[in-house]
This record gives sequence, structure tokens and C-alpha cells, in this order.
Amino acid sequence: MIDDKAMLYQNINCTAKANKFFGCHHSARTLCEIQYTCGSIGHPVLCECVLDYDYPEPLPEATNETTSSTSQQQKTFLETCVDICIEETEATGPKDNCQRWKEKAEAMHKKKERQTQLMELATE
Repeated sequence: MIDDKAMLYQNINCTAKANKFFGCHHSARTLCEIQYTCGSIGHPVLCECVLDYDYPEPLPEATNETTSSTSQQQKTFLETCVDICIEETEATGPKDNCQRWKEKAEAMHKKKERQTQLMELATE
């Protein structure tokens, strides 16, 4: 039988737009949904989850202040994703995806800053 469910299966949400017929059958989106729903349990979250599929940015892990340098600011998740993309595509050629990610990361950062400013104004 074609497309018969196995004995062990899990129904998951699909965040693809209705007009994206195969959007729910992409393995990266499926992994993102599983990580978002169940947690990543110490495994890194795929950059694609945030930058391509609009899942929320993962929360930063708590750091031990005695071992972390206060003079060196840690990169955000989005900055790290853009850097990794650029490093990985240096040898392979076009960086269109990296540029798109960079623009989206900058827009997300600006939105977060505006929300913070509005919250500060509301508490004054």
C-alpha cells in the first residue's frame, strides 16, 4: 500500500503555508518541529528552524560568569548562524542564502530592540 503508516508514528504540527504542497514533507522542517515541541536536549538547534521556518530563536544557555570573559561579548544565535553560513559557503560559491539570512537576522534584531524599547516605555 502506498503511504501506509508504520506501526510506530507520531503526528506533528506543520507550520508550512497552505500553498506549499510539499512544505510539510521536508525533513529539516520536521526536525525543527520535533526540536521545538520536544526540546533539543543539549543538541544545537538548526539555523534553518529560525531563519527559514520562523521558529522562535532558542534561549541562550546559562554561562558560568567566572569562566566567561565579560570584556568579550558573546555572539547571538542569529549572528552565529550567519557566520557559519558564510564559512561553509566560502569554498562552494554563492552566498545568496547567507545574505538572505543576514538581512532576516538584522530585521529580527531591530524588531526585538523595538519591543524592548516599548516595554521600557510601558514600565515608566
